Amino acid sequence: MTTRNVIRNIYLYLVSAVSLFLMVFALASMINLGLRTWLFPKADDNYYYPKARPEYCMPDKAGLQVCPTGEELTKLEQQDKERAADARTAQRQRDLVQNISMLIVAAPLFGYHWRIIRRDRSLES
Repeated sequence: MTTRNVIRNIYLYLVSAVSLFLMVFALASMINLGLRTWLFPKADDNYYYPKARPEYCMPDKAGLQVCPTGEELTKLEQQDKERAADARTAQRQRDLVQNISMLIVAAPLFGYHWRIIRRDRSLES
């Protein structure tokens, strides 16, 4: 076996291994995403403790702090929850797009290189 063949084989196996790992990680991430979306939806919830809660009080023109009443505060908190839910949905969609694109790139790359390896192995025997 020549040096060129050794380098070629290393390249083929290395690209096959890396693309296989990419496919496995993308599929695992998609399973994780599916589980968090449909089976365990509370896994993505963020729980805020009182110290981390954003302040809704704003200074008025005179520089005094004006805080919302109970009804306004409830409305502001509801808006925050809706924004957080929208952000989670957007993040899930970004994750899914990234995983699908990894599969679209890695699967043909793996298939092509693995076919060459199998062809070479059948020619040797």
